[in-house]
Formats: sequence, C-alpha cells, structure tokens
Amino acid sequence: IEQYGKKIVSGAMANVNNNNDFADWINSVTGKYPALTGYDFIHLKDSKPGAWIDYSDITPARTQWQNNGLVTYMWHWNAPDAKDSDKYGFYIPGKGNDATNFDIREALKEGTWQHDFILADIDKVAETLRLLQDAGIPVLWRPLHEAAGDYRYGAWFWWGAHGDEYTKQLWILMHDRLVKHHGLNNLIWVWTAQYQTGYEAQMKASYPGDEYVDIVGVDLYPDNDSSQVTAYRAALDMTSGKKLVCLAEIGRVPSPEKCMTDGAYWSWFMEWYTYNIDNNATVDGFNNTRDAWKQIMASPFVITRDLMPNLK
Repeated sequence: IEQYGKKIVSGAMANVNNNNDFADWINSVTGKYPALTGYDFIHLKDSKPGAWIDYSDITPARTQWQNNGLVTYMWHWNAPDAKDSDKYGFYIPGKGNDATNFDIREALKEGTWQHDFILADIDKVAETLRLLQDAGIPVLWRPLHEAAGDYRYGAWFWWGAHGDEYTKQLWILMHDRLVKHHGLNNLIWVWTAQYQTGYEAQMKASYPGDEYVDIVGVDLYPDNDSSQVTAYRAALDMTSGKKLVCLAEIGRVPSPEKCMTDGAYWSWFMEWYTYNIDNNATVDGFNNTRDAWKQIMASPFVITRDLMPNLK
C-alpha cells in the first residue's frame, strides 16, 4: 500500500506447475528476480508424495519467501466430466481438449457428488495452504479466475458457465471453507475481474463483494507495452476505489514509465510463463525481448526481489 502510485511489483508465473524456472530465466537475463512468483494448482488431482507433481513440497514458495519475495497461488480447477469420471478438465465443452461438463449448479447443492467433489478438492488445496501458513508465508490467493470469459461469446471455464451469481456463490463457499472451516489466516483474496471495453457494468455485477475480496485484478494479453489505463480505471471503479488493482496475468509487460504517466497504478504485474524457455532465448513467448526485460527490471518504478523489505 505504501508504494501505491509510486512503484509496481514485478511478478512471474511458474513454468506449468511447481517451480521457479521462469523466474530463474528472468534473473539470468536481467540479474534480478521478480518480487512475486506465482504457482498454479492445475495438477492437483495428480499431486501426491513421490509423484511427478507434489504440492505438499512448498520448496519453491519457501525459497521465494526466504529471499524476501512474495508468493501467489491460482487454480486452473480440473473437475471430472459427468459422463466420464476418468476425464477431467476446466474448460466448458467446445473450448478445448481440457474440457468438462461438470456443472457448478449441481456442485452448489449439498448432497450431490459434485458438491462432495468440490469440498474434497478445496480441502486438498487447504493442506498446502496450511503448510504455507505454518511456514509463516502469506499467500495472494487467486482462485476462479477469468470466470466471465468473453462477455460477447460466453464463459471459458466451468466455474463461470452459468453466470455471475453461481460463481459468486462458489467464491463465498470456498472463502468460508478455507477461512472458517480450516481456520486459514494467511490468505489475501484476489478476485480476477474480466475487462472488455463497453462491459464495465457486467464487470461490476460479477464482483463477490468487499467482505470476500482484498484485491482485484485483471488478466490482459496485449500486443504492445501500453499502460492499459482503461482496464485499470474500470477495475478501480468496480470497488469505488476501495481495493488495490493488479495485472493478475499479463503477456506483453506494460511500460512502467507509461503506467506512471497515465495514472495506471497497478500494484503488480504477473508475467505468464513461457513454456520451457531456452536459456539463450532472445525473446519470451509474449514478445518481451531481453532488452525490454532489462529495462523493465531496472526501472525506478519497478520493485524487484532485491528491493523488497523483510516482511517476516
């Protein structure tokens, strides 16, 4: 909060699962680590000790925290298909190979197998979040992202497939399950608002409410380094200026200088990973060149990990 309007926290997502690979690449290019690293529970159903993915191993997040960095987790929530319980996905049917017809409406009804499933999955996530809490690590927690999908053509993910009200009910259920049932107090709740020009009213309508949200963010994948100030203003207005606003996912990183000039005071940017990026790559998957990364991470308006205070 002290840096609001002055600096932007730099961030980078894990490469697919549970690592700091992409952050390591940025450091290899710029000599600086992002102040924030992001992880995704996308492979939750496969996670167990000894498996190729094990979310109970919090080493990547612990390493980031011990070096004065911040940590965020999100969740591409894979759910079973009603017609084929061995098939899991997060997209709605027709949106890709990772699709499922899992029905959020049924999941919100007590006594259904869908309801039992979501509670069991939330409880499994809670196990990792508890480990992080026990290690003294606060988490910027960003579930149910991009629920609205495309306002013109509909939702992308099952948690947004039947409209705002069901998504909000699921958000509140998850909030109460993690906070009240599991007693987790290390979570900072980040709501991802979907921004499209002309749909600001729908953006506001999707908001779960100040009681259940700490920070709001938008996911944008522009083809330029503009400040994205219109998206910033829309997100800020969504809560009447009561909440900080972040770029919860970004492709081409906006120019920090343009952000400050335009008054787009993003709290952080979270660069989406480039899959298995080569150490010698001259550009990442979103046209951020090595030189651009060097300028971004050296900007007086950007906070890198070495500039972070000790928050322990």
